[in-house]
Amino acid sequence: MFKAIPYLCTDRANEMLDFYQEHFGAVIKSKTMGNDEMFKDSAEEFQMPEEVVKDFVMNAEFEVMGQTFMVSDSWGKKPVNNEGASICFTFDGKNEAEVEQAKAFYQKALDTDCEITMPLGETEWTNLYAMFNAPFGITWMISAY
Repeated sequence: MFKAIPYLCTDRANEMLDFYQEHFGAVIKSKTMGNDEMFKDSAEEFQMPEEVVKDFVMNAEFEVMGQTFMVSDSWGKKPVNNEGASICFTFDGKNEAEVEQAKAFYQKALDTDCEITMPLGETEWTNLYAMFNAPFGITWMISAY
């Protein structure tokens, strides 16, 4: 069976992981750094200094609200503009447990420095929707169906 996993790229993967873990309750499932044994020759090949290699995330897998995401640093930690990258969690608006989970996720955004672009509420297309921008350029949405 195939499945799609959003794969994010940034020049600050460790910061992103820390932020999502602290503020969104993310669970980091795995994290492979640039100084991992399997990449011992890559640093020299890509001319990355040791101080960059030890903080360089080759690949990490994490979960938010039970959904899997992956992230890595950009080569050379070159800035990445993730503006326009959006993640939407959909849920059953008639399921009280899912509604409460969505509300709790939105509250986490309120409790951080996320920019709320659409406050939680009813829209023309659903009874519960919210949208906010988190640091690192990613837009997050919750939408009942």
